[in-house]
Amino acid sequence: MKSRLMLTAVIIIISTILFAQEQGQYRTVLPREKNVFVNPSDNEFMIKAGTGYASDPGKFGLDISLNYLYNIDPVFVFGFEGDFFWIHWKSKLENINIAATGASVNAKTDLYTLPFFANAQVRFPFLRNKIHVMPAATVGIGYAVMILDYTSDDSEGTKIYGGLALQGFASAYYRMYSESAVDFLFDIGYRRLDLSKGKVGIDMSGPFTRLGVKFYM
Repeated sequence: MKSRLMLTAVIIIISTILFAQEQGQYRTVLPREKNVFVNPSDNEFMIKAGTGYASDPGKFGLDISLNYLYNIDPVFVFGFEGDFFWIHWKSKLENINIAATGASVNAKTDLYTLPFFANAQVRFPFLRNKIHVMPAATVGIGYAVMILDYTSDDSEGTKIYGGLALQGFASAYYRMYSESAVDFLFDIGYRRLDLSKGKVGIDMSGPFTRLGVKFYM
């Protein structure tokens, strides 16, 4: 009796293993981009730096961006972004509205803009082997705060503006070798920043471009 039970158990185990192996032959696994070094993760971090243009002051400035992204799958990515956009110049302020700032005609002005975005990105990893880079497209929505700091011979002050922030940009990710967990990237896009304080508005919208690095956390 015991021999029959043992034989039956062995037959069931062998059949289960063979069935699992047969099923695995027809299963398609879509590779995910993982950290190949330590602790594979779907969490990404990006550091970028470049320049951006603002419409109202008509100036270019320093643009720095920090990003956290979560890989939903190899194509769709969701995350958050915080930027620092700084424009500094010494010139006349008519383009921004002198009456609103209270500054004299000749003044030193600093515009510190802090946009925050929730981003959705679509990637095309299947193109990496064909064109050596992975293209991606990103759209984002959020809120921006801008600090206008001005100083002149007869006056000085600080104004704070805020408003809706929108952006869209294209990216290209380059990996030096296939097993690396680090990508170098290039962004080019447009950011919409219509900021206001009361009835006074400043349009900080304009194009931007950045270089950066992406790695896994």
